[in-house]
Amino acid sequence: MEELAEAIHETLHEAGHGAKNPLMGRVGICVALTATLMALTTIKGNIVVQESALLQSQINNTWALFQAKSTKQHLAENTKEILGALKDSGSSAAALEPRMKHYEEESKRYEHEKEGIKRDAETKEETRHGLHTQHERFAIAEAIFSLSMALFGLTALTQRKMLLTVGLVFAVLGFGTGIWALNSGPKAEKTASEHH
Repeated sequence: MEELAEAIHETLHEAGHGAKNPLMGRVGICVALTATLMALTTIKGNIVVQESALLQSQINNTWALFQAKSTKQHLAENTKEILGALKDSGSSAAALEPRMKHYEEESKRYEHEKEGIKRDAETKEETRHGLHTQHERFAIAEAIFSLSMALFGLTALTQRKMLLTVGLVFAVLGFGTGIWALNSGPKAEKTASEHH
């Protein structure tokens, strides 16, 4: 990033002499605008990465809770089976029956809770996948802006207007890709799926 900042500074310094060379003035403006858009794209991409990492931690915790409920359900089912075996071996049915019923209800409760936890984890995984896709699109926009900046640098070196035009095309393409990335986040995907 330091090299980019230095290149921008040099270009803008030369653009200050734009009265002598109008092409350099245009290049300076293009570099300043593209660098700003590139910085915004990078910042938003980094925010998406942080959101994705936080969400991954929540997903891990949710699946751990699911596993804990599964273990408790398994223990309740085993305890019910042990009590059933004791009842069949001649132990007091009146004393064991309420305990067996309790563990059967516990097992059903855990199964019901697991269903909700699983849905929550799967929803979070879909959201994280959407964030990953969005981050990839921001990275593409950033790469396109970098290419645009390189073309502006070449324009300054070679004084060829055609390179400025090509650089502008890439800058517009980068801007479009950045807008695409903004609109492709998990919230945008959810809203679109709700309308169908």
